Amino acid sequence: MPITNGQPPWARNIVHTCMNISAGEKVLLIADQPLAAVRTHLVAEVLTVDPGQMWCYTLPDVARPLLEYPPLLHQVGAEADAAIVFFADVPSEETPGRLAFWRTCEQYGTRVSFGAQIDDSILENELSADYPAIAVITRRLKERLQGKDQVRITTALGTDLAFSIAGRDVKEDTGLIHEPGQFGNLPAGECFVSPLEDSAQGVLVVDKSFPDLVLAEPVRMVFDKGRVVTIEGGAEAEELTRRIEYGERQEDVQNCRVIAELGIGTNPAARLTGRLITDEKVMGTVHIAIGDNSLPSYGGVNRAPIHIDGVVGRPTLVVDGKTLIEDGQYLV
Repeated sequence: MPITNGQPPWARNIVHTCMNISAGEKVLLIADQPLAAVRTHLVAEVLTVDPGQMWCYTLPDVARPLLEYPPLLHQVGAEADAAIVFFADVPSEETPGRLAFWRTCEQYGTRVSFGAQIDDSILENELSADYPAIAVITRRLKERLQGKDQVRITTALGTDLAFSIAGRDVKEDTGLIHEPGQFGNLPAGECFVSPLEDSAQGVLVVDKSFPDLVLAEPVRMVFDKGRVVTIEGGAEAEELTRRIEYGERQEDVQNCRVIAELGIGTNPAARLTGRLITDEKVMGTVHIAIGDNSLPSYGGVNRAPIHIDGVVGRPTLVVDGKTLIEDGQYLV
């Protein structure tokens, strides 16, 4: 990792630019065992701002999966002004316990950044990005989507999908986590919104990735009245179908095929890796998700046991007749 003035650029970016930690603030750092060295760099950088108090917690491998955060962590989370939580591994069984900890932090006004599947390449690329510049393009997109209605996405590979976002709140993921009680993922860089669940009509050709799956062959999905009715392609299409059918065996079986999200990548440093935390941030891409969007962070009403994002390259995005992206080039 390149190091300047004592600490790597990503450490300074996280502490100062993204979290805006200032003198006298109380800071909580949580990392899992594989990221012990990352925690050390972050501790050193936080100390440069003269924090009022700092707590560090390393989650040992033998404690995984951590189904519930210890009461002491909830107590410290409530006392802290800022919490930085970075994990290399994120077992799905830990999600309920992690969400309960987020709720504690939100209740007491602690701002939180969360990084999942973090490794050296993400630190040196996506987390070393220019986040003020990312915030500018993300907010421009939000301004041009908020209060609008009809969205149409087309691509040279055959995507022609239309839907409505009327009445839905457009969200921004800028990486600037400065307000009390604010939560944000790191790395960041997307603008997103939940379409009306029964509005999607047409064809979506996913050519880049699904979570943990870089595509060798595009997957063609046909939507009718908001739901996926046909999935075509090779082995990746079969895997997508398997994931959907797995969700349909759990609960809310009618809702796993419903459109859930439109997202637009805004991080120029983001790369296509097969990991959602980087793929959905790539500039020049959009992603369409199916499944759950009922959490407040999405703002939809569809409840499902899955949320699957498909990343589409070089889209043309038209909103109420105005082109915002043309063949992957941003016009805002």
